[in-house]
Amino acid sequence: MTGNDIIDYYNRSRFVEMCGIEFEESSRDGSITSKVEVLPKHMNGSGHIHGGMLFTIADSTGGANARRYADHVTTLDSDFHFLTSKTTRYLYGSAELIRNGGAVVVLRVSVKDDNGETFAEGTFTYYKL
Repeated sequence: MTGNDIIDYYNRSRFVEMCGIEFEESSRDGSITSKVEVLPKHMNGSGHIHGGMLFTIADSTGGANARRYADHVTTLDSDFHFLTSKTTRYLYGSAELIRNGGAVVVLRVSVKDDNGETFAEGTFTYYKL
């Protein structure tokens, strides 16, 4: 599956659309990156970016990248760390392959701001369907 096919697939997702996640293919290495403009709907009651939104960006970005190695995947496991509770205008998701095995794909995923500060990061395992 090409990067454009993966991006088209995610762009058809109503959930991704509702969250405001946009995907693009990196010209550097062909990986799929994501971008979200942080809006009031992404905030928790304390006025910070909701942790569920950070996880959603990471899982969606990881899933898009896992599909570079299998047509269909599902999240099997994650170990995710919330590192700051600041706010920012934009968030960016990126993923790095750790292992492409026979049945699973393991990725290191991070969510950063415009300045490159890491808001959250984790390791995600996707099962190849």
